[in-house]
Amino acid sequence: MKAMGLRERVEQARRAHPFFRIGVPLLCAVYLAVVKAVAGHLGPEHVALVVLVMGFAFWSDRSRNLARIAYPFLLWALVYDSMRWYADYSRSPIIHLHEPYTFDLRFFGIHTPQGVLTPNEYFQIHTSKALDLLCGLAYTPFFFIGESVILALYLFFKGQTRLAERFAWVFVWSNFLGFSLYYLYPAAPPWYVATHGFVADLSVHASAAGALRFDQFVGLPIMQGFYGKSADVFGAIPSLHVVYPMLALIYGFRLPRFRVVAVLYFLLVCFSAVYLDHHYLIDLFVGYLDALLVMAVFRGLFGPAEPIAATSPEPQPDRVPA
Repeated sequence: MKAMGLRERVEQARRAHPFFRIGVPLLCAVYLAVVKAVAGHLGPEHVALVVLVMGFAFWSDRSRNLARIAYPFLLWALVYDSMRWYADYSRSPIIHLHEPYTFDLRFFGIHTPQGVLTPNEYFQIHTSKALDLLCGLAYTPFFFIGESVILALYLFFKGQTRLAERFAWVFVWSNFLGFSLYYLYPAAPPWYVATHGFVADLSVHASAAGALRFDQFVGLPIMQGFYGKSADVFGAIPSLHVVYPMLALIYGFRLPRFRVVAVLYFLLVCFSAVYLDHHYLIDLFVGYLDALLVMAVFRGLFGPAEPIAATSPEPQPDRVPA
């Protein structure tokens, strides 16, 4: 395939939709100005985000088509990054410390010689190097976010554009709903209760909790570098970690080989969320509801992601062709 020259790219850009020619540059300029005003400086991640957005808008017609899948994920990254600036001002003043713990203790408590323990408490005294490694790998952002991005791109390049777009936007809005619940119902994760008790302390920094055992095992601060910079310590309900592989499993279920891996990975992430002391079981259940609710809303508003094939009526016995 012959490489496209600069003149051809410029001509394609001139014919592009006004959203790409005008809207994207304006939005990028506003974004950079707001970040500069709020944060006082522009970080490399902010510049990289703008470069990606502009690249999709102006590189070629194919890149602009691919932007239909890429832009939702980039929007998610932008919103997630921005939460650190307004989390403390948007959060409900009531931090729920007892309720998630009590729920798990009552319905899923494990009887031990030390008394009744939540699953989180039980696993923190029954750890293993093998599980630390396996659960740590499953819980790295490279996998639980990468799975969703790769699946969306695969569906797009296989011609299932509508399904890929639906998956990308359901992914984004499931996150937005989850972020909203963080502020409406702030709740302490199990590692916080284990370390600080049932007293709300807004000065506490985020922690990688049990995932630090993975860092110690591999000798690299991977988990601390990611989870230690979390935007909100009290953003535990819902668990968005389980939302990502759940949505990937549902939207990629018709891919036979992917389906097997997706089921195993989904179950592993659910276990890891509890084993690594990041989430209670109630957090996972609300995460499932989050994903299913957003899927239902999208289906109600826009119809099924894939057209339902029309079934031809069964021929009448006396009309069966010879």
